[in-house]
Amino acid sequence: MKKSALALLVAALSVQASEDVHLLPAGEFVGRDGRPGKNLTWKLSDEQGRALAAQMNKRHERVKFQLDYEHQSMLSEENGKPAPASGWATTFEWRAGDGLYATNVQWTATAKQMIEALEYQYISPVILYDEKTGVVTGVINAALVGIPALDLNPVAQQRVARMNASFASSPTNPEQSPMNPILKALLAALGLAETATEQEATTAVATLKAQAESVGGLNTQIAALKAQTPDPTKWAPVETVNTLNTEIAALRSSVATREVDELIERARAEGKVVAAVEPVWRELGKSNLAQLKALVDSTPANPALAGKTQTGGKAPGKEGGNEEGSAAELAICKNMGMTLAEYRAGADA
Repeated sequence: MKKSALALLVAALSVQASEDVHLLPAGEFVGRDGRPGKNLTWKLSDEQGRALAAQMNKRHERVKFQLDYEHQSMLSEENGKPAPASGWATTFEWRAGDGLYATNVQWTATAKQMIEALEYQYISPVILYDEKTGVVTGVINAALVGIPALDLNPVAQQRVARMNASFASSPTNPEQSPMNPILKALLAALGLAETATEQEATTAVATLKAQAESVGGLNTQIAALKAQTPDPTKWAPVETVNTLNTEIAALRSSVATREVDELIERARAEGKVVAAVEPVWRELGKSNLAQLKALVDSTPANPALAGKTQTGGKAPGKEGGNEEGSAAELAICKNMGMTLAEYRAGADA
């Protein structure tokens, strides 16, 4: 007697670190912070994307592509802090209409744990591009960040665990076989028809589990509150409490506003923000000061925006192009194993 297996999803969703990392979108795109500039866009057609993937596969056959945290590899020369890797990649592919992916990424144990704990969810690439056309010509590395500059798939992906249960069916025509009574009862308990798909069963189980966890947590809180015995000596008039809360809220708002102003002023002085983006940064600072600080710290300084010159007052091209590079240029060269001249030649191509 033949048997056919009927799979029923009975486990809930969990999070895992994706092995396929979305590095760049397809088509024309801009950064959330306004880059690459007013009326400008970055570009990557399917043809250009395939060529870029081939270039990166060849470049990283022997030297792996690095992923780090908060672009620290680009900043270590300035702040002197270590720049540990969060992962490594050696293979890349272009997915038509979707973008560039690093495949089979090897996350470090620390990074994998942080992603699955939702401490990091997004990726941010460091790119090279043609300043005249906007076409992306290279990806130096990528970083785990809290605030992504581009619209990319998150690295924290939902995972579904499965448990398969085998049930006996008709030895002749499975399509005409009566449904196993256990499976039929399970579908009915979930409020599903006998013709329900596997996806519908998955969704119903996940919803039921979430509801159970929510109710269980609420019941625990109610029980804890009921067990408390109020102490009248610790009570205060509602008017007094409201007045104190108002004063505390005003004080916190004043301190937060001052801290946001200081961060924006520092970003402006270091050439990290333009006037058009300042309102967005201020709104971010009002809701999450820590994220604004992280954004200011991780954004490369631009001497031109700060009213300075890229060469620090030195004449460009001095001594046959061997002038000292900026901290960002030197960090990029170190990361890619290139000389300053080779990098500048590539960036100008």
